[in-house]
Amino acid sequence: MATDYRVKPSLEGTWTLKAAYDLHKDCSKSFGFGPAPAGTLLVDHAGSYSLQIYRSNRPTSATDAEGRQIDFKPNEIASTHYGRLSLDPASHTVTFHIEHAYNLLWNGTVQVRPYVLSGDELSYQVPAQPGSDAVAVSVWQRAKPASPASDP
Repeated sequence: MATDYRVKPSLEGTWTLKAAYDLHKDCSKSFGFGPAPAGTLLVDHAGSYSLQIYRSNRPTSATDAEGRQIDFKPNEIASTHYGRLSLDPASHTVTFHIEHAYNLLWNGTVQVRPYVLSGDELSYQVPAQPGSDAVAVSVWQRAKPASPASDP
């Protein structure tokens, strides 16, 4: 039986990243992409998507308190992937069928994430990685459609 990838109209469109952070078990937050990440999520009517999150206006390295140069991990610079997604409103999960990703380990994977959709705000959690006490949270705002240009 073929999988139905069509997305409910509620996710179709363009979304702008509002926040990306790690939520720890003690309810504290850390910001692997820095304090002001940027991103876009595009979802078409058939469920094809493209997602980009970038460390906004930040260098790829920094200097620590002792003056040593530290390089950011690749997953602290960008998270990008595309493929198809499906939404299950009954279980409040969104499933990403990732075709290609910046993180090569994600190529060809299927990732299920719990989500909350409230009006024009979408948030979901990426489950904690082995050895981590945090889930990654992404919060998106639906972009307002452009007003059609009026003819004079």
